[in-house]
Parts: sequence; structure tokens; C-alpha cells
Amino acid sequence: MKKGLRIGAAVAIAALASATLGLGAAHAATRTVTIFGGYSAADSAAFQDELDIVFPASSGIKVKFTSLASFDTDITAKIKAGQAPDIAMWPQPGGLLAQKKNLVPLSTVLGAATLNRIIKTEVPGFELLGKSGSTTYGLPVSANLKSIVFYNPAVFAANGWTVPKTQADLNKLQDTIKASGKAYPWCAGTESGGATGWSLTDWMEELVLKNAGVATYNAWWQGKVHWNDPKIVKAGNALADTLLADGQTQGGGPGVTSRNFGLAATQGLFASSKADGACALLKQGSFITGFFPDAIQAEIKKGDYTHVGVFAYPTPAGGYNAVLGGGDTAAVFHNNPAVAKVAAYIMSDKMGTHGYASKASGFLSPHSTFPAAYFSGLNKKFQSILGSAKGFGFDGSDQAPPAVNAAEWSELTNWFAGKESMAKAFSIIDAAYNN
Repeated sequence: MKKGLRIGAAVAIAALASATLGLGAAHAATRTVTIFGGYSAADSAAFQDELDIVFPASSGIKVKFTSLASFDTDITAKIKAGQAPDIAMWPQPGGLLAQKKNLVPLSTVLGAATLNRIIKTEVPGFELLGKSGSTTYGLPVSANLKSIVFYNPAVFAANGWTVPKTQADLNKLQDTIKASGKAYPWCAGTESGGATGWSLTDWMEELVLKNAGVATYNAWWQGKVHWNDPKIVKAGNALADTLLADGQTQGGGPGVTSRNFGLAATQGLFASSKADGACALLKQGSFITGFFPDAIQAEIKKGDYTHVGVFAYPTPAGGYNAVLGGGDTAAVFHNNPAVAKVAAYIMSDKMGTHGYASKASGFLSPHSTFPAAYFSGLNKKFQSILGSAKGFGFDGSDQAPPAVNAAEWSELTNWFAGKESMAKAFSIIDAAYNN
């Protein structure tokens, strides 16, 4: 909603902010708090709107948000030029921690009690993203989710297929779909030009998280747990059973490597017959809806989910209810009472409750206490999945050294294409940590 329509609500909102964040009486002089991030134009406007509502003129605080076109490069240049903002929000936590010498520990900014209270409401694992040793430099503001499976409800209903709740259910569903002769169980493609293979890293990360847990997952992408470790090999075997076994995907492994990741969704999930490449299940990030056919996107826009449904990728027996994703993590360069109050808000489970959750295209809350009711459509389901998870893992390949990331893309692709064994691919990736 526009700020001009908010005049009547300004007093009530200011009172809420005051009660929640300890803003107290209005200040004689307004203090401006600057925030840099990497949002789109629409999300930037929605983010600014929310902060204008929470911190109206009567609060004595004005928040100014600036979106940087190439955030990682631009924020580094700003810092070197002595132009760091009060608060910055990194899409990659590694970039945040690389600046820790310039950052104010959040225990100093927020106080230990507030810091701990915020952390307790987060899905476990998020609090590690901006932490170095025993010091927390950053906390998440937003999240996105990859641990989801898309399906076509109309197709499921026509065939009597049901959404699985457990790994055993999923295994049975795959067998049922395959036996029906109407579709391949899985839609999968990993061709993406120079980034071919990235979707296979997401699959490996998902299965390591689900089978080994957050601690092992983080040690793995950091190179402290090797790819030939039994826990990682177990995840690799699970991936082979899911996508490489006979009849699981169109064209098997070579088909996966030659098929564009977007076409896997655009063509397969909505195809009418197996001869046309029909497939029933697509594991992808929430962004993939942008690759759906125009008619399907139009349905979604109207709130019609006849042909698009999602469910959480199941946790295996004895595994871990952890999810894979990303997000933006905030840290503070310059501390003062106004900055502390803004930081406390954007890092809390209140962030998003004044419009941002409903307006922003990719926002999910990293807090398990954030009500899914603030969302609609697919995002409501995404938030429910994220909020109920017992662990979170940030996209590991994005955090690994560049040489490792490149090796993951190329060698997982070579394995699927049949050019080398899984063991050989894993060995080459492991060796990349020493490059």
C-alpha cells in the first residue's frame, strides 16, 4: 500500500515500533540509517515501504535503502572508498565474513539478550551464516527455499497419485508413475551454458543435508569432510537411485546433461504424454515458476493452482528435517542507537509483517515463528515448509572456493553423462580444494 494512504495508521504503527523496539519518544532531530542491498527495483520499493511504515517521521529515524547493481563487487568498492553504509545485506554470507574486520559484532549492536532472542526464533542453521568463531557479525533478513518438489495436481488427480509425506511414500510413488507408462517419475535437466551442472550440485546438497545433517553438510562444503566419506557417498548413491536408475528420467543421465534446466520444467511437467517427455516431479527452487509456460504463469497470477502444486522434499528414515536455500544476511558497519533499532527490526521475526512479505517476489522469513498467513499462494506453502524445518543449509557450492564450484559443475555433469564413475567425479572435486 502507498504511504499516502497510511496517515491514519501512522500513530498506531509508530506505537507498535516503540513497544517492540524501545524507540521511546520522538527525537528532536531525525537520524538517517543507510542500508545497501542487492534487491530488484520492485523488491527495493517494497522494502523501503515497510521501513517507512515501521519508522515514520515521529520515530526520529529515517531509513534510506539503496540497491547496488552488482552487490558483491560494488559493496567492496564502497568500503574501500570509505563509503560503507550503516547496514549492508549480502546475498552470500562469505562476502559478509570477508569484511568482518570492518563490522561491529552484533552483541555490541543489539546487546546479548536481544541477539539471543532473535536467534532463538530462527530456523536452526541460519545463525551460523554470519558467525566467525564465537562472534556473530550478521543475521539473516530474508530467505529463499530449494527443498521443494513441483507437481501437476490435475495430472495427479487424473491418475490417482497422492503427494508423498515420507521417503518411503516417494519411493512408492516413483514406482507407481513408472509402472503407469504415462510419465517419467522425474523432470530433470542441468544444461545451463557455462554453468551447466549447477542443478546437480543442488541435488547433492539436498541429499547430504537430509542424510547427514547441517553440521556434516557445512563441514563438507568447507572441505573438512571429503567427498569419499561414507556419508557423502550415501548421498551420491541416493542421487543415482533417483535420477540415474532405468526409467527415472527421459534419456537417463545423458538426457539430464543435455536438457536445459528450464526446459525440464517448461516441457516435461505440463506435457500430455510420455512420448512427449511427460514427467511428474520437478525438484527445483521457487524461481522456476518463471520458466513455466505463459498459460501456467497466467493461472498462477490469478491464484489458480490447478496445474501447479508443491511439497517438501521428504526426509529419509533416520535422516534430518533440514532444508536447502539461500537469503540475505545483514551486518552493521556503523553503530548508534538508530542503527541498532533498525538492525533489530530487520533481523527479527517482525520483518515482513508490514507489507514486504506480500509484495516482495522472493522473500521468505528465516524465522520459524513467522506466520505463513502473511503470504498467499505458493509462497504460503514455501514459508510453511521452511518454518517447520529443524535445520537450514545455505547453498554450499555458492560458498565453496571457485575452483571447487567449477569442479562440482563439470564433474557431476561428466558422471551423469557416463564419462566417468561417481567415485572418479568425487575424487576430482575433492582435489579441487587443494588448487
